[in-house]
Amino acid sequence: MFAVLIRIIKKQASILINLLLCNSVLKNTRMKNFLLLLYIFPFAATCQDASQASLTSSPEEKKLLRVPSQYARIAEAVQHANAGDTIIISPGNYTEKNIKLNKPVIISSEWKLTGDTGIINKTCINADSSTLFKVYAEGVEISGLKMINGNHLMEIYAKSRIMYNHIVNDKTDGISFESGAGGYIAYNLIENSGDDGIDIDIGENPKNIGSDVVVEYNTISNSHDDGMEIRLYSSSHQNVRYEIRNNLFLGSRNDGIQLISYNTNTGKVFTIHHNIFKGCNAALGCMEGAKTVEDLNGSPQMDERVYFYNNSIIENNIAATGGNNIIAINNIIYNNRIGGFKRFGKNSVIVNNLFFKNNNADFIEVNPAITAFENIFHKDPLLDKDTFTPGTKSPCIDKGIKNLVLKNQSLFEISADAFMGSAPDLGAVELN
Repeated sequence: MFAVLIRIIKKQASILINLLLCNSVLKNTRMKNFLLLLYIFPFAATCQDASQASLTSSPEEKKLLRVPSQYARIAEAVQHANAGDTIIISPGNYTEKNIKLNKPVIISSEWKLTGDTGIINKTCINADSSTLFKVYAEGVEISGLKMINGNHLMEIYAKSRIMYNHIVNDKTDGISFESGAGGYIAYNLIENSGDDGIDIDIGENPKNIGSDVVVEYNTISNSHDDGMEIRLYSSSHQNVRYEIRNNLFLGSRNDGIQLISYNTNTGKVFTIHHNIFKGCNAALGCMEGAKTVEDLNGSPQMDERVYFYNNSIIENNIAATGGNNIIAINNIIYNNRIGGFKRFGKNSVIVNNLFFKNNNADFIEVNPAITAFENIFHKDPLLDKDTFTPGTKSPCIDKGIKNLVLKNQSLFEISADAFMGSAPDLGAVELN
């Protein structure tokens, strides 16, 4: 039980600290410090343990290379590194570009050794309107860096880990996963991307599709197009899984998350949960026929399964435009200017969501054959305006469902260690 509580505390602290980092929504200094301790301590210890494990092998196997004390430039350190080596960049301002990574190395700041997140903003790399890193080798990690003024700052073609970075003012996409890519994108702060904060193009090359992707605990704000754009492409049997959870999407001019269908069932599966969407055009936008400019028409022919649950969708133009197979459960859809869910296809499910103040248009042109029941209407969720946590009298508390069985098939289930109380709360943030 104690381990379960620790996991839940870490999760909630991470959601709140994302809000703190992005918008300084928590004004109380003591509360800030408390949350910072909750956030930093467990992960700093984890990162430090992992760093020590990776750096204590024999010198013949793995080396620690330092910039600038040993090598003046990052590119020079990469040239001298072997597979498995770690390159540590000391605090300072650097200008570099077009660094090709053809071997599995770790590139990080001194955060990797100390767990001190304050070092990240002090270790700043200016990409001079170019790509900074091009990743071709599986097993690369890029972490703990501030990267600015790029143009496709990171182009990634192999399974990689991109963590704890601050990515600011990229002219196009902050993080680009191309065919052959996959892996882990987590704890990044991505601001003011000229196009998309994260662009995922896995599947363009049917001979080198890529691998599963986990995207979690990122704050993506003020993207000029989408917070995250994902092209599905037209190759069948791609069977890639996307887990998108515990992220904060703020102010995307187009969509928080955009799924671009090519009107072919690719076998991809999306699990999108415990995210907060605020101030976007659409929180979730499904596009048909390879379109990329949001027209709010949805994609009723998009047959890929999308599990869309326990999200908080607040003050966007529209909450979601659907595909044909959207499983929407336990969401809060609140104060969206045009409306709630639009053009969900016949195989979609809308169950146990709370709708409030969505222009009297909670459902727009949804297929009459959808499965919809036990949704809550006309009840204020009573969320904290800064942290989106439900208040003690909120109708969201313990009102989520734990599982859903339809036609004798288990369609949806949340594990018991993922929530406190008799049932999950509605929305992204549980009241603790």
